[in-house]
Amino acid sequence: MPPTSCVRAATVLHADLENYTGRLARDPNGTVATLKSCRSVFAACVAAAGGRVVNQAADSVLAEFGDPKSGVLCALTIQTRLAEPPTGRADLEPLRYRVGLDHGELIAEGDELYGLAVNRAARIQEIAEPGEVLVSASVQERVGQSPEIAFLDEGLLRLKNLPEPVAVFRARRADAPSDAAGRRRAVGGLALPPAPSIVVLPFRGLGVDPRARLLAEGLTDEVIADLSRFRDLFVIGRASAFAYRDQGRSPAAVGHELGVHYALDGSLVLEADRVRLTTHLIETATGKVAWSERWERRVVDLLQAEADLARRLAATLAGRVEEHEQKRLASGSGRRLEAYGHLLIGLQELYRYTSDSNQRARRAFTRAVEIDPGYARAYAMLSRTHSYDWRYRWSSDPAWSLDEARLLAERAVAIDPADARGHAELAWVKLHAKDVAGALESYVTAHRLNPNDPDILALMADALVYAGRPSEALELVARAKRLNPHYPDIYLWSEADALFALRRYEEVVAVIGRMRDPSEGCRLLAASHALAGRPEEARRYAELVLRRQPGFTVSDWIATQPDIDPAEREHFRAGLLLAGLPP
Repeated sequence: MPPTSCVRAATVLHADLENYTGRLARDPNGTVATLKSCRSVFAACVAAAGGRVVNQAADSVLAEFGDPKSGVLCALTIQTRLAEPPTGRADLEPLRYRVGLDHGELIAEGDELYGLAVNRAARIQEIAEPGEVLVSASVQERVGQSPEIAFLDEGLLRLKNLPEPVAVFRARRADAPSDAAGRRRAVGGLALPPAPSIVVLPFRGLGVDPRARLLAEGLTDEVIADLSRFRDLFVIGRASAFAYRDQGRSPAAVGHELGVHYALDGSLVLEADRVRLTTHLIETATGKVAWSERWERRVVDLLQAEADLARRLAATLAGRVEEHEQKRLASGSGRRLEAYGHLLIGLQELYRYTSDSNQRARRAFTRAVEIDPGYARAYAMLSRTHSYDWRYRWSSDPAWSLDEARLLAERAVAIDPADARGHAELAWVKLHAKDVAGALESYVTAHRLNPNDPDILALMADALVYAGRPSEALELVARAKRLNPHYPDIYLWSEADALFALRRYEEVVAVIGRMRDPSEGCRLLAASHALAGRPEEARRYAELVLRRQPGFTVSDWIATQPDIDPAEREHFRAGLLLAGLPP
């Protein structure tokens, strides 16, 4: 008699072992012993979470759960336990599993499960990193905002043999150390912009000279910045371009995933006092090389090669290069290479977002301006280090830090009024000094000078929120995300601010939940939950605020808010007080 079948909605977990065949060939006895231990971990954790193991093949596991949250917590517990050697066997190497989860309607027939959710969980698992847990939007939405689980939006992905893209999120425990570097996977199915569009992939630094990789990274950054100045081009932002570094993906595939017409690929070889730069412009649709270029210069002329490359690209893609842009690119190449090297070192440290790395970045930028007192970008980045000291409360004298940030940004603008970076840094300082009108004026200037810089758009959006224009802010954030699909948390922060001002509290919670490090959003989460009528959730996030900022008071924090409308400050104050934070 055939087994009885039934239809039910459930969460499916699919796990697969990393490099099982290779481990088995290298150490068959140890691999089998560890595999048996792993199976015991899966069985115990799944049972404890109220689920059931449906199938365990040689190197994979299929399980189902009635409750999505229980399934995600179970997966995270399994990954934690599997990261350690089996109990009593320190001699055995831990095995690492990729894990994917989806939720949907299933057909259960005896011990077999059928349904699209089973296939989706398997395909999501395939793109996970070993030790990682990825889930579909269907699972993430059902779990919702949780004090135990944080989700990172990995984007809309095209998965093998599935007809439609799938929105995927990376799950981690909320109290685990945040992965600040993170990475966002390629967004699939983006429409091509009407203007010529390009992604500049990170150039490869080749050869034995250790400076080659650093120079290649900096050259990529400069070319992206220079191309972004042209209104006739659509240029993918730096964060998205660098997300593909060392992945081995073809330029055409990356360009397709990011929804652009062209991808620029290149390499840099450094030998003694000479540098050889080779570039290829690839048509995304065909994979064909549109053109190639090779420069061989003395090291001191590397920046001239960068200017030549930016001009050539802009002329090829946009059909023309404005005269003043040609002059600016040519004049920008005279900076001394030594100062440029210190700038690159400083940028590497700046993006680590810690107090110590911020100090190291400041020393590097300071050295750059000592070598070249006319280096506007180095002054702009020096301003950023003092802004970070103010923002993250790393400074013993925050007021002095904000004043110093202003002076350095003003110096950058005075040296090079055509560089958007200085104007953007000055705008940030003006905003937090509560000069909202002045901040918007500087952001408009920065945007005019560099219309394709997504970071400027995202920061300008936050200024629009404080100016009482949150709907316009949401439009800017959407544009920034399209230019930079692998966007950093600051984009989501601006979006959440705008949604809070529009009283869309549920969306605030969802947006902050997609941050790499949602802990920075605890204040806004506490206020949003309180105003949405969820006092328990509000108190939970209020406790997290006090844990991160032991001396926090509502009055002190509200005093830092630059809203031009006092009613908006009162709106935030009411939410924070309602959440139970000290007045």
